Amino acid sequence: MTWKSGPLVKLILFVLLLTAAQARLGDTEAELAKRFSRPISITSHSIYAQGKRFVLGPTHTYKQDDWYISCDLIDGRCVRIRYSKPGDWTEDHIQVVLNSNGQGAKWDERTKPGNKSFQRQWSRSDGSTARWSRGGSMDLEWDAYTKAKATVEERAKVEAKKKPKL
Repeated sequence: MTWKSGPLVKLILFVLLLTAAQARLGDTEAELAKRFSRPISITSHSIYAQGKRFVLGPTHTYKQDDWYISCDLIDGRCVRIRYSKPGDWTEDHIQVVLNSNGQGAKWDERTKPGNKSFQRQWSRSDGSTARWSRGGSMDLEWDAYTKAKATVEERAKVEAKKKPKL
């Protein structure tokens, strides 16, 4: 029996390569650096609340083959990830990303009937979410991002209600 490079072998190699190239929700900055080496860029991610801009933390962007992986960090942990690549996504691509970011929990699909070819959504029992959009990207948010954002928004509301010192 000879070893041939058929479709199954190519799929297995693809899944192994993609799994190794995945950032994961909850990864520390050190874990990201170990997995990817240096980011191709570091920017910041912010939200706007009560007319003010609040920086939540750095965004590290990595390139792995044709994939771009942008990781938003808060308190040194990856809380939001965007995976993007040129071309079509396969079901295997989507499942590898979800499985790499399961953290032991199961993703439940919440896609509305009829939308599956344009946009898909998943959630986990801990409040984490994932959304794939036709056109080349998949976004995942850890519940820690949602909590940090809500904390900043509440702080902004309190600040906005303070009486001015005129």
